[in-house]
Amino acid sequence: MKPSGLVIGAIAALSSLSCAGAVESSKMEDRARRTVPVPICIQPLERSTSGVSKVEPADYWRMVLPSFDAGSSTVDAGAQDCAGRAAFSEQELLGAEGPRAGSLPAKPDHAVVTPGPDGFRVVWLRTFEFSDGSSAGPLALVRSREGYAEVYGTGTLRSRLKTTRFSLERMGSRILVTATDEGCGEVKPGQGCETAFTVYVLGGGRLTRAAALPLDRIDYRPFPGLPGLSKYRLTATPVFQDKGMRVVEQVLVQDPNQGTVRKSDLERLFKLAPSGKLEASVPSLWTQVAGGDVAAPHSAGPALDEPKPTPPKAKPNR
Repeated sequence: MKPSGLVIGAIAALSSLSCAGAVESSKMEDRARRTVPVPICIQPLERSTSGVSKVEPADYWRMVLPSFDAGSSTVDAGAQDCAGRAAFSEQELLGAEGPRAGSLPAKPDHAVVTPGPDGFRVVWLRTFEFSDGSSAGPLALVRSREGYAEVYGTGTLRSRLKTTRFSLERMGSRILVTATDEGCGEVKPGQGCETAFTVYVLGGGRLTRAAALPLDRIDYRPFPGLPGLSKYRLTATPVFQDKGMRVVEQVLVQDPNQGTVRKSDLERLFKLAPSGKLEASVPSLWTQVAGGDVAAPHSAGPALDEPKPTPPKAKPNR
């Protein structure tokens, strides 16, 4: 006996509802994964006599680099991180002082730990030192639980210990780690400087360096029509939005005799590309006013190439 059209319609409707429910459930799970990151590594933590887990400085090295030798406070130069990826790049080794192969010093007090909301911690394991006063090493986002710790993503950072601060940000559902090196905090009159701002996007178990730009920049150079050197200063304010980052830039040019001789403002939009980089809509205002980019007065490591700007779309004539 063939089922009636009503029964067939009911079966089709139920099948449609079932599929729709599965798709919606999958979408909800995807949204949850983006909002609450999935750990790439889980590291057991020792419990104290009271039964409560206590995170020691050496534990942060062990979380990110399982081959860390607590007895000698060293880690092998060819070590992998907890996700099985190379922990140190060749670029980090170039120009570094001290050993570059074999056992590397991994002192517990060289773990820089910055607490964030919801129990997250940004961990920077300073492994290499450089003659300019900067340090380099793995960067990680972790969180300790009762009895174990979770690692959500790893990357690498070269910066200066005394002037660098970290922050956790949100860009829509994405988690970001930012590193700000306050290079202009104690600059003397007549000296150039730069405050470097680096944005890392968490995704796929990696902290991908998505953008690097100056928040403050001072340089002295000639201004057309005026004798001597004028002070050029760039300031930038980043604001994170759901789908990218908005940066408001201002450049002031000041002459020692005439005061401010030029003031310019610009808004730049950075959108997240499939490559994981934040691509700028237009070049920096600095390149327009200062007549081209120049090397920073102090560079805390190899500079990240600024993302190539996306050409603005021409508006159709109506």
